[in-house]
Amino acid sequence: MRIFFLSFMILALAEAQSIHQLIQYSIKKHPSLKSIEHRLSAMDERIEKTQKWENPDLSFTINDIQFRKPLGRTAERMQYQAVNFKQKFPWFGKRKASKKVAQEEKRVVFHTLKSAQVTLAYNIRIASYTIKELESRIDILNKYKHLAKQNIELFTKYIATDTMSHTDSVNAELSLSNIEIRLEKYKSILKTQKEKLNYLVQKRVKKISNVLKINKPKSLRYYLSHMKKNPQYHMKLAKHKVAMANKNLIDMEKNPDPYVKVGYFNRTIFPDYATISVGVSLPIYGTEALNSEIAQKEALASQSESIDYKSFLESEIRTNYVKLTETYRIYNIIQHKSLPQLNHMLELSATAIEEGASLLTYTNTLEQKLTLEEERISIIAEFVRTKAKLLSLIGVI
Repeated sequence: MRIFFLSFMILALAEAQSIHQLIQYSIKKHPSLKSIEHRLSAMDERIEKTQKWENPDLSFTINDIQFRKPLGRTAERMQYQAVNFKQKFPWFGKRKASKKVAQEEKRVVFHTLKSAQVTLAYNIRIASYTIKELESRIDILNKYKHLAKQNIELFTKYIATDTMSHTDSVNAELSLSNIEIRLEKYKSILKTQKEKLNYLVQKRVKKISNVLKINKPKSLRYYLSHMKKNPQYHMKLAKHKVAMANKNLIDMEKNPDPYVKVGYFNRTIFPDYATISVGVSLPIYGTEALNSEIAQKEALASQSESIDYKSFLESEIRTNYVKLTETYRIYNIIQHKSLPQLNHMLELSATAIEEGASLLTYTNTLEQKLTLEEERISIIAEFVRTKAKLLSLIGVI
């Protein structure tokens, strides 16, 4: 029997996984991350593409087709067949500037991937903590359900039927019914949270090994000092660099790329000849200047976005840190002050039942303790969820 029990415990522990393990597995398997990884991989080809020249133009010309004799090619010197080749040459450092734009765009995609990983890890933590909270609530309710039944039986046993308070008995039964109703609600929510976690992790999760617990919070300075590790903030900065690199490239468009056109002309009864043309497009309508002004304003807009996000990030960290320290203080009040007092009251009420005291007092005290126990679980869960939020704000996966 002992061997069987030990084997069962080992199997249960083997099936249980930590939140860290779930996060690591999900980061490797989740399709939403895979899609960003593919986009990131494609950026290497985009960078390489910027170093390629534009495709040349190749054309074939038949000149001077006489309507009276369309197939005749000996009527005059102007009748020829020609092959023309035209190639534009990138100039003024435009290829280097295009490569810079593509490299900065790759950094945006990279930080998008990191941001998605942080968000996924945060959502897994939140779902896992909610599951552990609900499991703890269910355990507490089951324990109090057993206590309630036990004391109803004890009351019936020790108090004579003719002196039993009907009101006390009904109140105790109603309290038991309320516990059973809450149990069913928690079980239903637990199922939905498990399904959510299964999607986030991309596999069925049977058991989470982590235990909900509270520890002393780190200082606010710690979180603020790690604020710049937030991948969303880095993405905003990268977008500003893209805008600046794009403006630099657009400024170069004021200098048009030259092109060379070479043609070979064939004539049936006259000598063949070749032509060479060199040309550029003329930037005379002010389009390039307008494009440069647009790019400048877009760069300023992206810079403002990064500054605004930094302020928002600091505000979020400070707000959540206040919430974290508040839950920590409330937990200590419940754990070290309120619960010991209620435990003592409950012991006195339980002893009084055997001496013929009213069951109503015990039931009310039991309900108060149950409410406080649930509040304690709720506070612990709120603490770890807030801590998870702070971790996501400083970019922790």
